[in-house]
This record gives sequence, structure tokens and C-alpha cells, in this order.
Amino acid sequence: MKQSTAERPPSVAAKERPTKKFKKPSSEKLRAMGLECSISLIAFALSIITGGIILAILGVNPLTAYASLFKGALGTPSAIAGTINRMIPIILAGLAIAVGRKGSVFNIGVEGQLIIGALLGCLAGIYLKLPAIIHLPVCLLCGMLGGMAWAFIPAWLRLKKNVGVVFTTIMFNYIAKFLLTYLVISVFVTSGGQLSATEKMQDAARLPALIGRPYNINSGILIAVLAVIVVYIFINKTKWGYEMRATGINKNASGSAGINVDRNMFLALLISGALAGLGGCLEIHGSVFRVFADYSPGYGPTGIAVALLAKSNPIAVLLTAFLFGAMRNGAALMQMSTGVSSEFVSIVQGLIIIFVCSENFIRYLMKKAQKRGVAHA
Repeated sequence: MKQSTAERPPSVAAKERPTKKFKKPSSEKLRAMGLECSISLIAFALSIITGGIILAILGVNPLTAYASLFKGALGTPSAIAGTINRMIPIILAGLAIAVGRKGSVFNIGVEGQLIIGALLGCLAGIYLKLPAIIHLPVCLLCGMLGGMAWAFIPAWLRLKKNVGVVFTTIMFNYIAKFLLTYLVISVFVTSGGQLSATEKMQDAARLPALIGRPYNINSGILIAVLAVIVVYIFINKTKWGYEMRATGINKNASGSAGINVDRNMFLALLISGALAGLGGCLEIHGSVFRVFADYSPGYGPTGIAVALLAKSNPIAVLLTAFLFGAMRNGAALMQMSTGVSSEFVSIVQGLIIIFVCSENFIRYLMKKAQKRGVAHA
């Protein structure tokens, strides 16, 4: 007769009972994460050093320039508030690039998707007559749908005609920019006609301030952080996210394993567009409350640098977006204090992209230094 678990000795019953243990990251995984972090830090340090050399060649003291940049970004409570507001759309732009890269899609069209999202969200805030409790959510949803719709045609062309996403999304950036200019000047222009911009949106469609005057921190930062958490959970904790990551790592192997590669690339581009559209909405609804004809903030290229430096990790995107928001916010004081153009930040941003893309060379130098250290030991 089979003996029940209750009648067996406690030691035997305990052995047969499955126990749940917290699975710690393996040493190899931790080492790989540390290496990726080191490469990003080295890339950033090299870009700062190279930028300093450029400043010295131009006759500017690099220490003075960087000190004024830091002061303008984080030197006062008002500067910190400005940095937080600056980083909101940068977070969404970085997330948009990161999600695309996870699905093996390099979405260069974030700028255009952000512009269309900002425009549709703003128009919903101007012309829709809705109760205050649902007006803002509807506007944000319109912005996300706008960004997604602007990404749909490149995604469809990639799916049906195998047209390169990089090419189509770049072209759609220009279409979005000039379409916005036409619509704002000729269709949705202000009633007076003296300003090349839309009317201001209704109060019910505006994001409330998280912290009021004199700091005026935009509550969109809460939505941006929530987006980071949602994207992280989607990428790392869901079946769809797993398939998307697998597609990004190796499309051929994923296809052989039964994963629908085309569908995942299509989905990645649509989600990327929605995030970009949300980023445009958060800036318009949280600060200026209208769209100007020449609205092209350059957050798309910044998002590329943010995602590359963060290695497309959603949590790291939050940190790198803060870094780039600080540089953008501090650039004005640097220009006033030293005469260095605020566009110098774009040079540093480009250098970061160059050094991050030189990852294999940095790995080679790190291995060489490690071998030299072992030999001397």
C-alpha cells in the first residue's frame, strides 16, 4: 500500500515538497550587465573629453563651459525643475527608439511621429468639447493614435513590400514638418492671424502642474515614468515582449523557432510611434498649450542617443534622459556665460552616438587593458 505524505517521516515529506527559491542573477549575467554599463560610461566620458578638446581649440576654457552647463542644469531648484520638464519628451523619444530596437526596427521617424502626435493632441484640446475629467485623457489618446498612424505606413510598407524602415521613416519626418507648417499657417491659424501657431487649448485639456510656481514642474513626468514601467513590464514579463526581444536578437533564429518575425517588427514600430506621439502631447499639454508652425524640437535624434547610451533598457532610458535633459536645460546658461552656442550640446550628443557605435573598439581596449593588468600582476 502506498504510504501517504502525512504518514511519512517529516524529513522525507519535506524533501518531496517543492520549494520556491529566489533565482539570483548568474555571475555571467551580472558580468555582462556590468560590461554594458561600463561601455556606456566610457562612451559618455570620451564624448565629454572630446567636446572639451573642441572647446579648447575654439579658445574656450572647457572647465568653465562645463561648470556653467552644470549650474544651468542642476545649480538651483529652478534649474532642476527645468531639467525635469525638459526630460519628459526625451524619455518618451528614448523609449520609442528602444522599443523599436527591441523588435529589430530602427525607427528614425520619432521626430515626425512626435510632431503629428503633438498636433492631433493639441487640436483635440482646442476643438473637442468634453467634460474636464475625460478631456485630457482623450487628448493624450489622440496624440498616441497620431504617432501610431504616422508610423503605420512605414510599418505597412516594410511588411508588404519589404521597404527599408530607415528610409521611409526619415522621409516621413520631412512630410510631418512641412505638413504641420502648412496646417498651422493656412488652416488652424490663430484668429488674429499675427502668430504662426494654433489657438491655445482649453484649460480642461492642460496637464496640471505637479509643483506650482515658481518652479512649475509638469505633471507629465509621472506619465513618463509610468510609461517606462509599462514598457519594462511589457518587454520583460510578457509573451509578446519575449517574442519581440527574440526578434531583435536574431530574426532568422526566431523565425525558425516559430515566431512571427514580420508581425513583431510591425508591432514594434506601431508601439514606438504611439510612445513618440505621447511624448509630443506631454510637452504641448504641459507647457506651451499650442503648436507653432516651426515646431520641430529635435527630440528624435536625442532619443536615438538616449536609447543607444541606455542599451535600449527602459529603466536606463529614464537615467540617460535625465542626463540629456540636464544638458539641454543648462545649454542656455553656458551660452550666456561663455559665448559657446547652445548647439554645442548637439555636438556632444553626436559624439555619444559615435562612441556608443564604436562599442567593439571599446571592448577591444578594455580586454587589452585587462590582459596588461594580469601580465603585470
